[in-house]
Amino acid sequence: MKKNLSILLMLCLFVQVSFAQIAAVKDLIEQGIKMHDKKNYSGAIESYKKALQIDKKSPWANYECASSYFALKDYDNCIKYCNDVIAVNIDFVDQAYILKGSSLDVMGKPKDAVKIYKKGLQSYTGNYLLYYNLALTSFNLKDYKTTDDALQKALKLNPSHNNSHFLLALSMINQGNRVKAILALYNFLLLEPVGGKAVAALQALDDEFKKGVKLEQDNNTTIIISDKKDDDFYTADLMLGLLESSKANEDNKGKSVSQLFIEKTESLFKILGESKNNKKGFWWNFYVDYFYAISENKFTEPFCQYVGQSRDSTYKEWVSDKKNLEKLEAFSTWYVKYERKF
Repeated sequence: MKKNLSILLMLCLFVQVSFAQIAAVKDLIEQGIKMHDKKNYSGAIESYKKALQIDKKSPWANYECASSYFALKDYDNCIKYCNDVIAVNIDFVDQAYILKGSSLDVMGKPKDAVKIYKKGLQSYTGNYLLYYNLALTSFNLKDYKTTDDALQKALKLNPSHNNSHFLLALSMINQGNRVKAILALYNFLLLEPVGGKAVAALQALDDEFKKGVKLEQDNNTTIIISDKKDDDFYTADLMLGLLESSKANEDNKGKSVSQLFIEKTESLFKILGESKNNKKGFWWNFYVDYFYAISENKFTEPFCQYVGQSRDSTYKEWVSDKKNLEKLEAFSTWYVKYERKF
């Protein structure tokens, strides 16, 4: 009986010590995170290492330590602690693959980074940021096939990831696929209509619309037809030239820039939606169906005014004008309920 009581007391003591250690590790990590957020990365690392003295296999402490080393640009130590997270294989493993790959990329080892991202994706196919980081490194390597495939998978997981839309647009621009580039740019601007990147996206959008259209000195317009006749978007690409050249028509003189933008966008969305027929695939199901639905539900005006806010003040004034609130709220309600198709 005394022996059993002794064993029970030892077990209780062990449990108390374990809980105390867990609490101590948690407190030290949280202290480190606060220091990291204040950019005191060295102090944060010191706190994490104290936690690791208590529990050297703590995935949380190892990951946060790696994160602070990354902030200090000490990529070798970042990779070391990422490896410790991956070796334990409990928590933070997918984030550790991202951090390790990012470290290798900035160290000038992009091909090694790609291998790490792909290794991580063998187990963590549900992490859209792993796909995005793979796409970003592959894009810089000019491996557009891997870039596009990874971004499509990232967007299927998270259709609201603005940077994936933006990078996909850049990839399409580099490959000369301007209709696809325009679709991705529109979606990026819907998610991020204000800021430096939005200004760049609007400029890219304008540039893509103008490609293949040359205004001559006699006000005649020359349209250069794409030679990609096997492209599903060939007809839409041809129509883009006609839409852009029509701005010089007598009927369009006196119209505001925003009005022309709305009309051009409406025409493009309708052309794409009506030319879909039985076409399938990511671009048709994910983008074309979406933008055609915006047109069909008569939301093109609030859409254009909202995405154009970084162009000039007239767009922001429209968005902030109380008389347009009903249109914006209706569009917002529809937007939240709409389910993207793949």
